[in-house]
Amino acid sequence: MQDNVKQLYIAISHIIDRTRKERGINYTDFCLGNDIPTSTYDDIINASRQSSFYNIAKVVKALDLSFEEFGKLLDKELPDNFMKEDI
Repeated sequence: MQDNVKQLYIAISHIIDRTRKERGINYTDFCLGNDIPTSTYDDIINASRQSSFYNIAKVVKALDLSFEEFGKLLDKELPDNFMKEDI
């Protein structure tokens, strides 16, 4: 189970960081312009600890992604067998 949690946070971090870079948004400008502490963004990107859903949602919205879009990106990022053993 713990591996699935880590895998989920890694997938989230990839989506968020890739989206920001694809849109050409500078890391510092993004954080400052959206009232997101750099430490919060770093925690999400490094998947170093479990970030709160609120913080992830705030970053997703700041990237102008709908939750539907984010969910589709997450579905593509995660392996097909994600959590299959838990069902």
